[in-house]
Amino acid sequence: MLHPCGNVLRLLTLVASMLVAAWPACAQRQRLLPPEPSRQPWISAEAVRAQQSAVTLYQNIVARGGFPRLPDRITLRPGDSDANVAVLRRRLELSGDLRGSAIDSYTFDPELEQAVKRYQLRNGLEPNGIVYGITQRSLNVPAETRLKQLELNLARMQELQPKLATYPRYILMNAASFELQGIQGGRVEVISRTIAGKRSTPTPTVGATVQSINIMPYWHVPETIAKAALIPAVRKDPDYLTKEHIRVYSTFGGEEVDPSSVNWWGLEAERYVFRQDPGPHNALGLLRFDMPNKHIVYMHDTPMKNLFSYYERAYSAGCVRLESFVDVAGWILAGQEGWNRASVASAIASGTPRTIKVQKPVPVHFVYFTAWVDGGAVQFRNDLYNRDDQEFDGGQDAAQRAFGISLAP
Repeated sequence: MLHPCGNVLRLLTLVASMLVAAWPACAQRQRLLPPEPSRQPWISAEAVRAQQSAVTLYQNIVARGGFPRLPDRITLRPGDSDANVAVLRRRLELSGDLRGSAIDSYTFDPELEQAVKRYQLRNGLEPNGIVYGITQRSLNVPAETRLKQLELNLARMQELQPKLATYPRYILMNAASFELQGIQGGRVEVISRTIAGKRSTPTPTVGATVQSINIMPYWHVPETIAKAALIPAVRKDPDYLTKEHIRVYSTFGGEEVDPSSVNWWGLEAERYVFRQDPGPHNALGLLRFDMPNKHIVYMHDTPMKNLFSYYERAYSAGCVRLESFVDVAGWILAGQEGWNRASVASAIASGTPRTIKVQKPVPVHFVYFTAWVDGGAVQFRNDLYNRDDQEFDGGQDAAQRAFGISLAP
């Protein structure tokens, strides 16, 4: 005879299997990884011409009355059939995501599903083919707002284009799309997904140059992060500093202090400085790109590799984390005696901290493009930092997802 707990377990297993069968789209669908960054330069004469054509296209859409609007808080998925599906179909026809006409415009057929996926990819959203939440709110952004985005971003391109034309090679990092491009001779030669600043700590627009590359870097915890996150973490867990390999010092460059001798609940706790030892646990990861600037932001690796699997990657305190940091470092050092991608990887594997001075410093620009054209398709991204001065709310800040305590920059 089965133990009562065994009967309960069998019952729960049966119920779970029934739920999976009943809701396959929710229970079985695997989250899709974001696509690779574009290999088409964001700024070039061709990009400017394409942007101007997109402005004309959206001027015509506005002149014809703009986009039809879907009801708020609606969900439309393949197989549905009602009047809102016809509205969705018309909306996607106007934006060029859907071509041709269906026999039954009220049915959410496979053709419409593919059109929704095309729209989602153009807007930096997971292409699941379902209209709800952020996809529904994005579809309801007025054509007038999209036109304004295109015009604003055209101006941003034109402002930076003459300066970039003077560089033999350079790096662009778009905080709005969480991507990086390394460009030489007008061609994108290296790419990387990136993580940019949270809404509360946005990545600034920056122009700087990579002067050196730090392998196995230390991380000096900024005073603001120490007060806001580190000290409260120590108060909650006395072993926090040991677990995170963080040392306490009397002053910057001063003597090391025994954490057990500090009154972490008193004001004296805020007088100390903190430094994290090098290693895979380090907030900067295994490599840091030194690019002096007034905002004190830079690019670096990260131990939190899982964050690169998200479409909206706004998790940092303002600095930029690179997924393909070895590729980018190798590209920067290409042509410098003794250095290439393989030697960078070897230096990291050695585990020895060292600084490589870049003989030909590479310009870096952190830009903010929320609308551009890629491969003939008009791309839009969430105005995460409200720099486009628009009312569109992209939804919940991705940084509000729970990933545990992190002091990463």
